[in-house]
Amino acid sequence: MFRSILLRGVSAGALAFAFFPVISAAQEALPAIDIAAERGGAAPAGAGPSGRGANGEGNGTSYTAAKATSALKTDAPILDTPRSVQVIPKQVLEDNQVLNTQEAVKFVSGVQTAPGAYYDNFLIRGFGTGGNVYRNGLKLVTVSGAEDPAFIDRVEIMKGPAAMLYGRIQPGGLVNFATKKPQEEAARSIEEQFGSWGLARTTVDVTGPVTQDKSLLYRLIGVYDHADSFVNFKHRDNGSVLTALTWKPTTQFEANVGIEYNNLATTNRGIYGQQIPALALSYRVPWLTGRPANLPRNWTQNVPGMYDNLPDVMERVLVSADWTYHFNDQWKVTNRAHYQHVDEMQHIVISRGFDLATGLMNRKVTWNRFYRDTWSLNLDLSGKLETGPFEHNLLFGFDFYDHRQVLKGDNPNASAAQPIPSFNIWAPYYGDIGYSAIQGQIGQASGNILQRVKQQNFGYYVQDDISYDDFIHFLIGGRYDVAFDAQSEIFGTQAGSTCFPACDGHYNPSWKGNPTERKISPNGGLLFKLTPEYSIYASYSESFGTSNAAAVSADGTPFKPQEGQQYELGAKANLLGGKVTASVAAFDLYLKNVLAPDPSRPNTVYQVATGKVRSRGVEFDLAGQVTDNISLIGSYTYDDAIIIENSTTGTGALLGKRWAGVPRHAGNLWAKYDTAPGLKEGWAFGAGFYANGLRQGNNTNSYQLPGYVTFDTMIGYRTVVESFPVEAQLNVKNIGDAKYFEATDGGTNAYYGQPRTFIGSLKVKF
Repeated sequence: MFRSILLRGVSAGALAFAFFPVISAAQEALPAIDIAAERGGAAPAGAGPSGRGANGEGNGTSYTAAKATSALKTDAPILDTPRSVQVIPKQVLEDNQVLNTQEAVKFVSGVQTAPGAYYDNFLIRGFGTGGNVYRNGLKLVTVSGAEDPAFIDRVEIMKGPAAMLYGRIQPGGLVNFATKKPQEEAARSIEEQFGSWGLARTTVDVTGPVTQDKSLLYRLIGVYDHADSFVNFKHRDNGSVLTALTWKPTTQFEANVGIEYNNLATTNRGIYGQQIPALALSYRVPWLTGRPANLPRNWTQNVPGMYDNLPDVMERVLVSADWTYHFNDQWKVTNRAHYQHVDEMQHIVISRGFDLATGLMNRKVTWNRFYRDTWSLNLDLSGKLETGPFEHNLLFGFDFYDHRQVLKGDNPNASAAQPIPSFNIWAPYYGDIGYSAIQGQIGQASGNILQRVKQQNFGYYVQDDISYDDFIHFLIGGRYDVAFDAQSEIFGTQAGSTCFPACDGHYNPSWKGNPTERKISPNGGLLFKLTPEYSIYASYSESFGTSNAAAVSADGTPFKPQEGQQYELGAKANLLGGKVTASVAAFDLYLKNVLAPDPSRPNTVYQVATGKVRSRGVEFDLAGQVTDNISLIGSYTYDDAIIIENSTTGTGALLGKRWAGVPRHAGNLWAKYDTAPGLKEGWAFGAGFYANGLRQGNNTNSYQLPGYVTFDTMIGYRTVVESFPVEAQLNVKNIGDAKYFEATDGGTNAYYGQPRTFIGSLKVKF
């Protein structure tokens, strides 16, 4: 395909152009340096010669991290933090050859792929992140593949409400991707990955000093990723580039700037790759009720030719900058900012309904084009002082977030005219769907603005982490938020709309979206450090979450935003001299102002705000280097998530129902054995499992996704060839080829998880 060839050629040419001068300019042969060895962290206890710091960079055997900046926005150790915080080091991602952000979080307790995950969306303690993730502490919204794994230094996950530090956020918690930074020592690598479904992935990573005094550093990472899928007619062609500069003119000041570009092309992304209908009573397997249809794993409602004629494309440009000035060894100020522009073209074949009696599924092509612009910034002043016997770790901050979206698209009233024939799901026939007619309709609607969205919020926060004799730690903080949401009506969707195809998406004066909202969010915790290795804690926190501005009430009264609160008890330990970390937490988490259909006006768009959900459970996490040769990471979760308030009655009643997508039991364990940790030559062997219990497919609990267990393995070998370090690795994921459902679309459709998959890699360092 011309586009694929062009993208591959341009990417390879650009990378070669950047790569060649660096190699040619080398004055002398450099020692082998791990390209991921980020500056600024002491090697963990027991680390070998290639040990990497506590900022999340493993040393080939260690899976631990001592700190996580997302937890308190200070340098407080995780052991001293009265919140549940987990870090996934880059070494774990590399050992498992993680290729997407959804897979990156599976090693942490209480984290699942969320139902309806078209964009990056995770369930944390039962509640979705709402399509929001964080990059270096700043929000990204409605993006897929927020960060290519090649750009990720570590993944930080903070459980529970985090509104005190991050403003509008769902109560389950947050996922923060910390990206790689330029290094003081020159290092270069090229890696080729290959495997099942035609995977071909090339990564080039170059870093080092620009100036002789190492005051100016650079980093360039480029990725080209191509693959088909076990699902019919599904492909991807992705190209990504990260460039970064670090300037350190003095020991007190440091600044970082970066540009990131992503071009993601696929077909039927996320939940729309497969829409396997749930069967209240299976037509083919009568004794199996309340399950998705038993269809082949390669089944799809998609059609051939979509990628060539109407690909699903997302182009993203992100510009970021941050700087830190140290007044002294106690106080510093940090400013972070980024701007993101997204141009997204959605062409998706979706189900319009399924008839169990006939087996027929109606389909349509939906076309939407989104333009999104997002600004995010914060300013933090942090420092330490003493008042008598008490030590204070103080934080004062301000942040601002502005998101604008314009949606262009076709008129859904015209969907019936789209030439997508229905088909029998048990015996699908994929024929010509008439692309020229569809492209004509798209062309007609190309200037039609269906909707405009504007979100803006800013907040002020203060936090004091008080310590007495390093035995008692008392955390107290608060935040004041001001938020505004405006959303136009979706023009052209109602019978009688006359503006199509020239709707302008203006903010309708009669539209009663949420006015400016103000919220105070407290946060508190108490921690006892029983010994230098053990601590216990209790905490309370609140969240200021998703706006309900788009929902409609019968009398036009705007709905309040969703809010959450959490009570948490836990214990933490640093074992074997800090090589192993363990934690256990019990939580009681509530989400209120959940909307439900208005029972007095059935079969309408009207809703009422009577819903409340409780997520209550226990989590256990363990990670680290248990011997010089063995590292492991594992977790277990018990979560009882149910709807405890709801006014809906009759067949749609939700009171007492389990919250969709949340298993009661889930767990995982991954272990690796390295024959020669820290040495240039040696073997590595890894194996692990991931287990997920039964989940409800939707909130009415009309069908379920069965539980499953998958097993993964790895073998790796590293050596030196002609003075160049070389690493080879083979991973087999789901080696038992378990057939399971990954998640649902939040309604009545589900999709399969990946079958047995082989991924090989060859990496050379220069």
